[in-house]
Amino acid sequence: MFFFFEDLYYTNEDICQAFKKICLDKMLADGYFDMSTYIFGRIRKEDMYASLTAHRSKYAALYRGAYPKKDTIASEWKQRLANTEQQDGPDQTELTYEESGAIVNWIYRALKNSQEREKFTEYIFKSLKDLHHIQNNIRFSKGVVYNAAKVNLHFLSSVSGVNTFLSTLKKKGNTLFFRGHADANYILRPSIMRSTQLMQNESRLYHELLINCPEDFEKCHTHLEKLVKMQHYGLPTRLLDITRNPLVALYFACESRPESYGELILISAENHEIKYPQSDTVSVLASLPVFSYEKQQEFLTLALTPGISSREFNKKAARLIHEVRLEKPAFQAEVNSADILNNYIVYALKNNNRIIKQDGAFILCGLSAEADSLDQFRYKERGRKTVVLIEKKKRILEQLETFSINRASLFPEIECVAEYLKNKFDR
Repeated sequence: MFFFFEDLYYTNEDICQAFKKICLDKMLADGYFDMSTYIFGRIRKEDMYASLTAHRSKYAALYRGAYPKKDTIASEWKQRLANTEQQDGPDQTELTYEESGAIVNWIYRALKNSQEREKFTEYIFKSLKDLHHIQNNIRFSKGVVYNAAKVNLHFLSSVSGVNTFLSTLKKKGNTLFFRGHADANYILRPSIMRSTQLMQNESRLYHELLINCPEDFEKCHTHLEKLVKMQHYGLPTRLLDITRNPLVALYFACESRPESYGELILISAENHEIKYPQSDTVSVLASLPVFSYEKQQEFLTLALTPGISSREFNKKAARLIHEVRLEKPAFQAEVNSADILNNYIVYALKNNNRIIKQDGAFILCGLSAEADSLDQFRYKERGRKTVVLIEKKKRILEQLETFSINRASLFPEIECVAEYLKNKFDR
């Protein structure tokens, strides 16, 4: 019934990459992914076309005209993209998350209805080789696919429901933090690590911003302070924002993408995984963006070398030590090789209003932050990850207003407050 898909998937690099980015990476890394948006056809064709066109994506061509039919999808793919391939040349660049979603949605809309799309989703698991080893544990709930051996899945749809649920959690002496994703398919990963191009150009991004906006960093005395300011203004960094206030995270889970489930991510950390800004370990990790991608890979290879002594590692990583000592002259000339591989939670200095209002903290990622490396922080019970997906986003945003949790309170800069007030009184 769906044999057309295997031919498309295994012979077309674009389609293979799109499904990998949207669902396979998420399933293999986290044990679940949300296909409800595609199954229930919640994406408006006009919105997708406008967005792809605005970003000058060649995949906007897929959304010109009607959705394809199942029996003609392969020919329509070639026909609609033929002109763009001539213009852009044969080289295939890495798809963005939006482009991947557009491709997956386009294929799903070739199927007649949600029932057929649900069966198609089950078929994917039976046909794709990457997922054979977990087939027996696969479950479906409200359009969400999950591995029952790894995940406990919960759907919540109110502020009171979230508070009640959180009160039942067993803290086990750990500190709880939270993060909100507006799309449950986002992988817990810092922005710099969301594409290969960004990772390879981290040092350039870092230095270019310092060169072009020097006055903005005059009061920043450490690499961490610079990274926090860069994160504040939207530059991709190896920091991941988290909060100690679950209602703040809940807001971010609901603020956009109304067609998707949001996710309230529960982060549980032991004391040794939490650092203060003045920590030597933090200074080491925060200095990594100074170095080129090639130099970072040298440090990574060194740290992963079996049997390497501390003395040998520090001798070969002398430039890293030198950089830290520029910031901290009293820093002992010794780096623990394990530190540059690990990820740590860092309390934020309360030196700007946004961090204060959001009760913010960060996860600072080391060099081995692969797709599943932050899984160490996910809250688990009996070995299974607790996953909280959020429904009825609009209603929850209205409830959060009663707690003064809104865009104006969380983003206290004047332009954000002005935008919030305009939207509030212009409804």
